[in-house]
Parts: sequence; C-alpha cells; structure tokens
Amino acid sequence: NPPRSKRPVVKKDGSLNNVNIEQQVLQSNPILESFGNARTVRNDNSSRFGKFIEIKFNKSGTLIGASIETYLLEKVRLISQSEGERNYHVFYEMLMGMNDEEIDQFLLTDYTAEDFKMTSCSGTFDRRDGVQDVDTYVELRDALEVMGFSPEQQSDLFSIASAVLHLSNLSINSIKGGEESEIDYENPHLEPILQLLGVTKKNLNQALCYFKIEARGQSYTRAVQKEKAEKGVEALIKATYSAMFDYIVRSINASITVKKTATSKPGAGGRALTDKGNAVIGVLDIFGFESFKVNSFEQLCINYCNEALQQQFNLFVLKNEQDEYEREGIKWSFISFPDNQDVLDLIWKKGFGILNILDDQCRAPGTTDKTFA
Repeated sequence: NPPRSKRPVVKKDGSLNNVNIEQQVLQSNPILESFGNARTVRNDNSSRFGKFIEIKFNKSGTLIGASIETYLLEKVRLISQSEGERNYHVFYEMLMGMNDEEIDQFLLTDYTAEDFKMTSCSGTFDRRDGVQDVDTYVELRDALEVMGFSPEQQSDLFSIASAVLHLSNLSINSIKGGEESEIDYENPHLEPILQLLGVTKKNLNQALCYFKIEARGQSYTRAVQKEKAEKGVEALIKATYSAMFDYIVRSINASITVKKTATSKPGAGGRALTDKGNAVIGVLDIFGFESFKVNSFEQLCINYCNEALQQQFNLFVLKNEQDEYEREGIKWSFISFPDNQDVLDLIWKKGFGILNILDDQCRAPGTTDKTFA
C-alpha cells in the first residue's frame, strides 16, 4: 500500500454535489457497504444487515427516487469475530486510507488494525478478493460527497468510528477488593475517547462503573464490579455504532426519497405510495443463513428471519401458484419443497418455542442461564 503522504486528499469543495438522482442511488451503496459489510468465512463483502429498498419510477420509466429500510445490524461483530473474519470495512479503510492530516485529526497516529482489540481479535486484516481498503476508502469519501454529507457530518462519522476503535482498548480496574471498579486513567486510549466523544473522565466513569436504582420515588447509585463494567463498554460500543449507522441511513434517505404528497396513504410510513401512475420495484436483501462454531443470539434471530422469509416465499411463489394451476386445470409437474414449519415452531411457537421460553424467563425473578436451559 502507498504511504499515507501519497494517498489522495478527497475533495471537500462540494463540486461533486451537482449529481442526478440515479448517481445518488448508486452512490449510497459504497457508504452502506463500508459501514455495514464485512469479510466472513464465505464472503469478503458480506452484508451484515438486512435491507428493503424501494426504487421508484415515473410514468415514463425515469428513476425519480428510492428509500431504504434496514434491519438487524450485526452488532456482536463489533466485539468479536470468528477466525478468518473481519470487523466492518470502515475501520480498516480508515486506518489504511486516511492521509496524514486525517490520521492526526481523528487521533489515529501510529496505529494500525493490529493495535485495536476489535480489529485484531480474529487475526484477519485483509480481503481475499483483491479489493484494497485504500481504494474503497477513497470511494467512500467520494460517495459521501455525492450523497450531500457536509464536511462537518463526515468528520462526525469518522470521529465516532475512531472513538469506537479506542473504546475497544479501554481497560477497567478493580478497586475496593473487587467490589467496585473504575476506568483505567493511565490507559493511552482514554484521552482520544474523551476528545472524540466530547465527554469528561468523570462522566464516562460514572456511566460505565455505576448504575442507578429507582425505588419508591428515591434514586440510589451503586457501583458495579469489573466484569459488568467491561460489559458496559461493549454495550456502549454497540449502541454508539448502531446509532451512527441508523443516522447514515436516515441521511441517505433524505437525499434519495421521493417526497410524500397529498395522495400518499396516511400511516404508510416509509413505504407511502407516490403519485398515481408511478411504479415501484421493491428489493429485499437479507443476511445469508450462517452456522458458526459459536453462534450469537443475533445469529439465531437472523436465521429465524431467514426461515420465516423462506416459508413466505414457498407459500406465495410455489404453493399459491400451484393451487392456481389446479383451479385452472393447467397441466404441469408438481414442484416439491420442504416444509420448515417445524423449525419455526422450535424457535417461536407460543408456549414452548425457544424465544417464548426466553421471554418468560426474562420476566420471572431469580432466573439464570441454568433455569433457561
């Protein structure tokens, strides 16, 4: 890879903003891929979130807009990845693609992907498909310009991504015989976190190492032990990155969505009908079904979603069509397909489905992993 001093500085003069809607719809993809895709065992550019895209055309067939809805961002990937997998592309793109000025601005000087826990835990740093993170970073910055992200908005996005990297290296110390904890004030990543997120040491320590109980109108503050505080750091990483991803999607939609009119149906939300006569094509892009050595709760939800969608596909594309053929007396060869209702019942059937039992366990007092099992 070229040294940072040789890497191009992305233009910030707004000259890329005069583009048509087709270019904007296309340029939303590099942004979503950088922040929502990752290398997995099977795919070097795997989408780790589900999305539904509506592409809208006018009566003459001209593209007039689009809208994107996203589902189930795989937040657990931010904390750990299996062997041979990576975290989200954007972290590696930043560390490899930023020029010296940007590296200094986002407090990443002298750091590589090997220096952060969240990008090094799997021992995998590159892509097998030959795509270079340096190149995709330039594409990302260009795409942000095309989509109308201001320099300030772009700076905020990369500040948050950099803060998340530093948060993964934040350490917690046990105090008072292990009964309480506090953030490690000597940790070299603490100051970058404070600067990038705009918080104080005191407030960060209070948020991670203490919790508040409210009872009978009174509020009590209690300290947490080191293990729970570390889980709090992981939760902060997930919540912060997820909120940023949602903001990115909302900003993209603000640029490419057709404005609702008086003919839109009330309550239709993000899928309101456009003016009469306009056509809409809907594309559902979901996760691939995965089975890892260690499967997270998120992966169970993803796989359940896939099973439900597969049943829906079987019902409407195969079963209903074949029923129609029978009613019309059309000669055809029956297409057999597996019925996965037993899998759906195992996970969600009322009374004894895995998720229903888990829901009941969460509501009952004194329950543990053992009582759930």
